[in-house]
Amino acid sequence: GLPLNLPILVAVTAQFNKTTDTALANITGLALTLAGTSTYVMEAILFVDADAVGGHKYTLDGTVTASSIKYQVNSISNASNLNVINTRLTALAGTTGQAGATGVYTEIMGTILTAVAGTLNVQFAQQVASGTSSVLTQSSFQAIKV
Repeated sequence: GLPLNLPILVAVTAQFNKTTDTALANITGLALTLAGTSTYVMEAILFVDADAVGGHKYTLDGTVTASSIKYQVNSISNASNLNVINTRLTALAGTTGQAGATGVYTEIMGTILTAVAGTLNVQFAQQVASGTSSVLTQSSFQAIKV
């Protein structure tokens, strides 16, 4: 039969906080190690409590070298049910963010074609340096080699 490509899956076990801090940083626990010269479909599910002024911003980055990458960042406000972020990114370390929404559900979905093996991290920061914004426990990141 066909080889079975099991997903690589990680989850946040301790809340990740950014306090008056707009510098993107790796979310503890949300790093995947990807092989070189491979294609992966990836998905991050993030539960976020953002400061109303500080907000939230995201990217994917790491030591992996991408020959190409495309990913969509969607954040939905739990209070208004509105999309507060709806952005397509086509490079590692491309960023998108928003301030105003507080309780949000963020998904990052896409595909990466790797050139050189390395880590791929979900990164988080505040849009504006104010208060504390947090990625909550049970947020997750997975990739499946295709």
